[in-house]
Formats: sequence, structure tokens, C-alpha cells
Amino acid sequence: MFVLATLVALATTGCTSYRLMRDGQVNTKAAARIQARVETTRGLKFRAPVPIQAVTQAEARAALERELHAQYSSEDLAKLSRVYAALGLVPVGTDLERAYLDLYGQQVAGFYDPIGSRMVLVEGAIPTDFLTRTLGAVLRRDFAGELVLAHELTHALQDQHYGLEVGRNDLGEDDAELARHAVYEGDATLAEFAVVMGSLGRRSAVSLAGQLEGVPGALAQAYPEIPAAIRETVAFEYVAGVNFVSWAYERAGWDGVNALLAHPPFSSEQILHPEKYFVRAEYPLSVRVGGLAPYTSGGWQVAEECTIGEFTTRILAAQFLPRERAESVAAGWGGDRMVALTHGDDLAIVWLTSWDTEQDAIEFFTGYGAILALQHPESRAQAAEPTVLASQGPFPYRLEREGTRVLVVEGPLDADLARTTERVWRRSTYQQTMPAVPLDLATRTVAPTTTTPITRAPLAAALPIAAAAPIAADPR
Repeated sequence: MFVLATLVALATTGCTSYRLMRDGQVNTKAAARIQARVETTRGLKFRAPVPIQAVTQAEARAALERELHAQYSSEDLAKLSRVYAALGLVPVGTDLERAYLDLYGQQVAGFYDPIGSRMVLVEGAIPTDFLTRTLGAVLRRDFAGELVLAHELTHALQDQHYGLEVGRNDLGEDDAELARHAVYEGDATLAEFAVVMGSLGRRSAVSLAGQLEGVPGALAQAYPEIPAAIRETVAFEYVAGVNFVSWAYERAGWDGVNALLAHPPFSSEQILHPEKYFVRAEYPLSVRVGGLAPYTSGGWQVAEECTIGEFTTRILAAQFLPRERAESVAAGWGGDRMVALTHGDDLAIVWLTSWDTEQDAIEFFTGYGAILALQHPESRAQAAEPTVLASQGPFPYRLEREGTRVLVVEGPLDADLARTTERVWRRSTYQQTMPAVPLDLATRTVAPTTTTPITRAPLAAALPIAAAAPIAADPR
């Protein structure tokens, strides 16, 4: 009883010299100790000081809002909301701007701002339970604060040594950017635990990855009002990111992780299936949708163009199909390009996909046909032939398969969508993506690859690290 009373007294005492945040101010001595441990753990030195600023939760939300609006206008976000709703990723009427700010404004305890090269800690937002406070008081350690600061300082190291590629205009590489952010978050999550624990055995990295499997469920319970696609994209960066990065950490320690930052994966497919990066490398096909000039010159405007990728295809399918079926619909992804066009109140989608095998293409063809039938039950679909599915009703859509490729056209782009698909098939191009240098995770290197730096993840899931990029119309 005396021991328990002593622990309670320690947990509630006003002596908090070890705490990272005190009276709305950053404890600079504690922060400096953590920064030194981050350098030692990651084997990288900070090239420039990283200012740490304490802000209120309201100020943090305002900063995130400014960061978002520096890249997206409210009109752009409204367009994206409409496109994502048309695809079925989010419910019709979703306000993406509010959803992003509600999620990040409520759950963020700190973030690294790569534009200002500064760290922001949010007063009162670092979570602690009684046991954590008690143990911290006994050991004079602010465990929760150390985890947050170590995580975000790792992002600062990533930025200073490898660049977080903020403010670039390489638009539309959403899936590749999601893969990059999974590496950023996987690295930072492994590092934060290594810093706090003092070390991280290579087997412990795998164990940690397994313990994070509950994150999607926890987010769903905490934020049921946020669309599932947004929540699951956020969770993907941490859960799948740690799993992917742990492959490199097991093989070559932190040098292996640094090599990942220098040679990032090309797609969410590689994050979902690490063997497609580390064992039998598979690089996505770069798909460019052609044949749309008659429409863009006739009043249609490109509202969004991007690569959807395996993960987001899986999430989309899971909104309508059982999860196991959704995974099989997205499996075997080899590359894609989606173009969304608007003309007044009308919206059309052209989505050209490539698959590893003909069976993978058939699985997507039949699965996506089922999704469209569920989305538009009033538009009965008719299979004119085994490789063509066309709607007969108020909402026009058409699916066609040619070997390992499937083309989806939705919306009133043309009175005859067969004419659209014929143009797109004839004028679209494909190019195999390949790394410019061999991958060697045992050697730290900063040599570039053939990929270009990108700035936006699907659904802007990476806002605490990098702001989203503006939408640009394709002059095709």
C-alpha cells in the first residue's frame, strides 16, 4: 500500500523537470537529450538546427489548415470530394477539407513542418495513461513525449539528408507518393521505439510491426465519422510502412533503412508485398491515357489525373465487396492511370489499368463490374461479349478487357462510349518503370532513381509531413 501511495504521489507531483512540455513551453534540455539519442540511433547527424515550437490545439489546426490551403484551394478540395465520391472511395457529400482537418486536428500531438524546417508540439495533446505517468515519474522519463519528439525529429533527419520533396509540381503520382510516405512513417516509427527503448533488435522490428495491426480498428473506433478510405490510408502508412521498413532493417540495420530513403519503392504494391521490392523486384507500368483531346477541346476539363495503385483499388473495392474479394480484385496490379473530367454538372471517369496476368485482369474486370452494378442498380449492365460490359440505363458506363489490360469509362463523356474506348485504346501509351541504379540495402547511397519526386498521397493522407499539391488540368 505504501509503495502504491508513493507511486501515486510521484505520478501527480508537480516536480516535472523531466517532462518535454511544461506550462506551455518546450523543455529545451529534455528535447536536446532526445535529439542526441535520435542522431545516435539513426546514425545520421542533423545538418541544421530544428526549432521546436509549442502551440495550442487550435493553433495546430490553423497551421494544418494553412498548409493544406497553400496547396489546395477550397474549390480544388470540392472537386476532389466529387471525384472520390464518384469512384466510391467516400460517401457522396463528403467534405474532404473538413474530414482531413477533423482527423489531423484532433489526433496530432506533434508534426514536422518541412516548409519551415521546424517541429511543432501540441500542448495537452500528447497522450498518457496512469501507468505511463507513474512509470515516467519513477524513472524520470516522459515516455509519450519522447516517442512523439523522436518520431518527428526522424522526419527532420529524413528531410535534411534525403529531402521530403515538398513544393514540387510533379503531379498525379499518388500511388508512388503513398509508397514514399509509408517508408517515411515506417522509419520514424521504428526509430521512435528504438530511441525510447535504447536499442531495437532486428527481430524486435518484426514484432513491433505485428503489434501495430490494431491501428486501423483503433482509428475506426476513435473517428467513426471520418470516411473509412481516409482512415485506412493513414493507417497504411504506419502499419504497412513499419512492416516494409523492417525488411530493410532486418537485412542491413539503419543503413538498410537509409538506402530505402535513397531508393524508395515505386508503388503501394511493393509496400503491400515487400518481396516485390526486396526479393523479386516488380516495377509498375507507367500508363498514359490518350484519346481525350476531342473531349477536352469540346468543353470537358480535367479535374484530376492520378495513379490509383493496388492499395487504393483494394480500399475502393472494400467499400462494396467483402474484404477478401476486394483484395483479390486488386491483386496482380501492374499499373494504371485514372482521369476524371467535368463539364458543368457532369462528371466522367476514364481509368486504364494493367495487370500481371490475364487472370488478374479478369478478376478486376468481373469485380469492378459488380461494384458498378452495386453503385448504379438502375443501370442494368449487359455483357455484349466476354470482354465487354456496358450499362443499359440512366448512368452510362463501359468496361472492356484486352488481354491483361482493362479500361473503365463512366459517365456521359460521349453518346457512344464505345467510341471513347476505341480512341483511348488506340492512343494510350505504356512504359516500363525501372530503377536507374541497382538496389543495395547494405550500402548507404543517395543516387537518384528514374522516378521523379512527388508531393501528394492519395486522399492527402500525409498532411502532417507534407502538404498536398494542387490539381492541374492535362492539356491533352
